[in-house]
Amino acid sequence: MLLAKIIFIAVITVILGITISNFNKEFKVYITVIFGILVMFMLFTELKAYIEEFTNIFTRYNIRIEYFATILKIVGIAYLCDFISLLCKDLNYESVGKKVEMAGKLIILIYSIDVIKIFLDQILILVNG
Repeated sequence: MLLAKIIFIAVITVILGITISNFNKEFKVYITVIFGILVMFMLFTELKAYIEEFTNIFTRYNIRIEYFATILKIVGIAYLCDFISLLCKDLNYESVGKKVEMAGKLIILIYSIDVIKIFLDQILILVNG
C-alpha cells in the first residue's frame, strides 16, 4: 500500500513539475525537493514500527542495543547520502553529489570500525568463556 501511495504522489509530482516548468523552471526544483522529503517522511514513519520490533527482539534476548543502533546509523547514512547525492545530480550539481557520496563512505567506514570492534569483542567472549 505504501508503494502505491509513493507511486501516486510521484505521478502527481511529475505532472505538476511538467506543467509548472512551462511557467517557471525554478518551481520544478522545489517540487522535486518537496517530493523527496515527503517520500522520506513516509518511509521513516513506516520504518519506525519495524525498528521498535527489532529493539524488542534485542531486549528479549539480552543483546546490547548499541549493536543495532550502530548498524542503523550505517544504513541511515547510506540512504541519506544517496538521497542527497541524487538530489544534487537532479539540480546539476553532480560534483557536490560526488563529494557527499565520498563523505558518506568515509563516515560509514568510521562506524564500521565500531561494528568490527563489537564483533571481535563477542568472538573473544565466546572463545574465553
